[in-house]
Amino acid sequence: MAPDTPEQVRNARLRRADWRFLLPSPRPRRALCLATGALAEAVASIAAEVVEADTARDCDLVVAEDPNTHALARLHDALAPGGMCYTEWGPRPGGARAAERALRAAGFEDIVCYRPWPAAAESPVFRIPVGAPGARAYVRSRQRLRGGRLRRVIAEIGRRVGGALRGRLGTPVCALARRAQDHAPADRAPAAWLLEQWPGWGLGSAPGRLSTLLVTGGPRSVSKVVLLAFAEPSPIPLVAVKAPRVAEAVAGVEREADALAGLTARPLAAVPGVPRLLARREAGGVPLVVETAIVGRPLDTLLTSGSLAAWSGKVTDWLAALAPREPTRTPAHWRGAIVEPALSQFVDRFGGLVDPGVLREGEAIVRGIGALPAVAEQRDFGPWNVLVTPTGGIAVLDWESAELEGLPALDLLYFLTYAAFGVDGARSREERLASFRRSLDPTTRTGAVRRDCLARYGDALGLDPSQLAPLRSLVWLIHAQSDARHAIADAGGAPPRALLARSLFLGLWEEEVRRIAGQ
Repeated sequence: MAPDTPEQVRNARLRRADWRFLLPSPRPRRALCLATGALAEAVASIAAEVVEADTARDCDLVVAEDPNTHALARLHDALAPGGMCYTEWGPRPGGARAAERALRAAGFEDIVCYRPWPAAAESPVFRIPVGAPGARAYVRSRQRLRGGRLRRVIAEIGRRVGGALRGRLGTPVCALARRAQDHAPADRAPAAWLLEQWPGWGLGSAPGRLSTLLVTGGPRSVSKVVLLAFAEPSPIPLVAVKAPRVAEAVAGVEREADALAGLTARPLAAVPGVPRLLARREAGGVPLVVETAIVGRPLDTLLTSGSLAAWSGKVTDWLAALAPREPTRTPAHWRGAIVEPALSQFVDRFGGLVDPGVLREGEAIVRGIGALPAVAEQRDFGPWNVLVTPTGGIAVLDWESAELEGLPALDLLYFLTYAAFGVDGARSREERLASFRRSLDPTTRTGAVRRDCLARYGDALGLDPSQLAPLRSLVWLIHAQSDARHAIADAGGAPPRALLARSLFLGLWEEEVRRIAGQ
């Protein structure tokens, strides 16, 4: 796919092929596709070569939609021994069993069927293995955590496919199968190699049956793909495998592995809730990170006006406990390591969009950074990445943006801002800027929580309150770069000024600078 393909097109096309992460290699070398439309475009976007049907031989992947007996025979003949077949089957009596019988009759083996959810979606969020009650129960538990519109959508989907779940009507199915070979395959499907490595991870004996649930959420092509592994029939995932969908996401996946390895090496026994790195692996040149799965309820589903103070206090204590008690770094260190690079990038992207006086004030504020201890930053510390565990503890997901030698308070400032958005019901940019302005006023409900949590965190780390001003501005300088990257991806190149000017983080930075400068 061309590097300048607009994000909307690229994202839709790649998500149509997310099933590839269930294969031994997500990068097929030679593929035959008998499908048309979106599925054919998706296969073309991931395969090194797509061959014509009349010359198809020695393929490592073949793909089709609703294949008949003749098409299945063509697919089988086109595969090299050990090659993989991916097929999609529309609703029909017999559902997965009918698909499996047809594939087996054509000579395929190692057949695994998945049901997409939502069933009618072009790019489903989940692909649920058929005959895996644990994985299915986990998806249902995720559905129950969200209310409102999603609950109504789920109810409608349930009405439409309820008969199918009772065996009276088929549902859409996708199936993976392998052409037999004389020896054990060198490339193993995820469930097989997870079972092979399991004994060395300290997770107990290998499960008798392991299922893998494919989770492909996130709004963009750079969002990770996740496989959750279940020791059936338990609904609690034990292992998570994360993979980058595109080359630009590789650095984030590798950074997460580095961060988890670094955190594991620190004395964090008193700070549970960080995933444990189990392994790093490559499949077809795609890096995979294997870590313990973290189970809990996303905090953004629990935050209310009444519970904001209590939950924010608990998060504050967790972040304070995560910070190591190390010697402080000098102001010169922080300016060279973080402040000046972030400021340079910000000025390059946004400098022409802001008032010159505000920009000068902002530069002076962040360059006034003092001597501060280094802490581990997660750098995407929104309530959606904070889980409340079944025992009421705090756990944190997604360390792909982490900085182990980061600055204090930045994660807390980010969390408090988005927690305020949540309880204020602020969704648009304008609503969020208004919510942020209220949170800067300690006489408001969210402002009082912000004031108290920052004081609590500062006391725990021994920070002088005056040291917070540069951090309050710096956090938005850093996060503004994600808005710039998204604008470039959306435009497929240099973004228009009007798009950059709509950056939420740019607006938050302006609000914070004006407030600090006016104090």
